[in-house]
Amino acid sequence: METKKIVSMKNLFTYLYLIIIVILPSCLSVRYNKVYQYIDEFRGSSREYVRVMLKPVERRTEIGNARVIFEKIEGEYVKSNDAYFVIMRAASSFRADEIGFLKAGETKFGFKLTDPISELRMETEETVSTYTSQDSTGTSVTTSADMDTRTWVEEKFIFKISEEIARAIMETDEIVLRFYFGPVPVTYRITGKELDLIKEVIG
Repeated sequence: METKKIVSMKNLFTYLYLIIIVILPSCLSVRYNKVYQYIDEFRGSSREYVRVMLKPVERRTEIGNARVIFEKIEGEYVKSNDAYFVIMRAASSFRADEIGFLKAGETKFGFKLTDPISELRMETEETVSTYTSQDSTGTSVTTSADMDTRTWVEEKFIFKISEEIARAIMETDEIVLRFYFGPVPVTYRITGKELDLIKEVIG
């Protein structure tokens, strides 16, 4: 029994260590809710952007979180506000409709999803289990491995923010985004600090 406890604790520490070395670098490499600014000498413009993570209002549907980058570009020949979306969805779900919607206060807008791309993603996870048993001949250790493969789709597109939409965003304390994936709607609500950061970028 004591040997079994020791083996289990070793497996637990090994598992926690793998989680730390795999997940921690990815968390540190991408910073959300922080505004970045830089001068792009190659394109002759200044750029400002912020990343936000949005959770859907709807629960238990095929559509999941959205990772969004809001970016403003200002230069001698160009000025634009764009939002780059990556929405996670189940592999069995439908692609996004080509029109999305935004509500700022009581004002509603429709917009086209530009450059849509659907990318199938796959992740395989291996689970190793160790069992110990004792009998009159001594202690034996048995190890088995299970493979679990997870697939999903990343729906990517660009939302080009018009001057009219930008003004409406600047004047409200809540924006609501709505997309349709076949018959399934998904809604993202942005308020508070995240909205303040978006206003800082697009304003």
